[in-house]
Amino acid sequence: MMEPLSLLIVEDETLLAEMHAEYIRSISGFGKAWLAGDLAQARMIVERFRPDLILLDNYLPDGKGITLLHELMSSHYPGGVVFMTAASDMETVSDAVRSGAFDYLVKPIAYERLGQTLTRYRQRKEILAGDDSASQRQIDEMFNTYARGEPKVDLPVGIDALTLDAVKTLFADPDVHHTAETVAYTLNISRTTARRYLEYCASCHLIVAEIIRGKPGRPQRIYRCL
Repeated sequence: MMEPLSLLIVEDETLLAEMHAEYIRSISGFGKAWLAGDLAQARMIVERFRPDLILLDNYLPDGKGITLLHELMSSHYPGGVVFMTAASDMETVSDAVRSGAFDYLVKPIAYERLGQTLTRYRQRKEILAGDDSASQRQIDEMFNTYARGEPKVDLPVGIDALTLDAVKTLFADPDVHHTAETVAYTLNISRTTARRYLEYCASCHLIVAEIIRGKPGRPQRIYRCL
């Protein structure tokens, strides 16, 4: 069994970085997470600790994340890079893809989507670490082609239509906002279940997630209508 993978989160918004780290701790197979607020800190952590995966913002105080991606690829860095940024222009997206980014997530990040990326990255690492020959299916999964050939299902596992409709109804008023706690209390479901449905709705762009400083000073994720 593989050791837990380490991560580096390169994000100049401290609250956002802390929220990412808190969520990643709930994902099986991932361990230590370092935070860097700029390129200089990121380079230092990469050099010293060699994280397995880097979650990289593009707009940083001392430059652009794409520059760090170029440096990592030119030095044959063995870890992976996932862009997590507000930069959605095709030039940056194309550059990141050509430069070897494992995935590209546009802010605001839907955690269900991030979870899928992390799981897929770990699966690829496990396949590459194996001693046996890879099957065609494993190769397809690594190149993300097999999933595209599978028939789509209406809803993912863990999401049922009735509960989803109930969550959507809570946002009928465009001025309302909720947290996982308020949805869990209102619908009499667990906080974990509420968060799963909220993140699914955010990934489908039905609602938007925002971060505020909660009590006592901890970041809190709230959800509201687009």
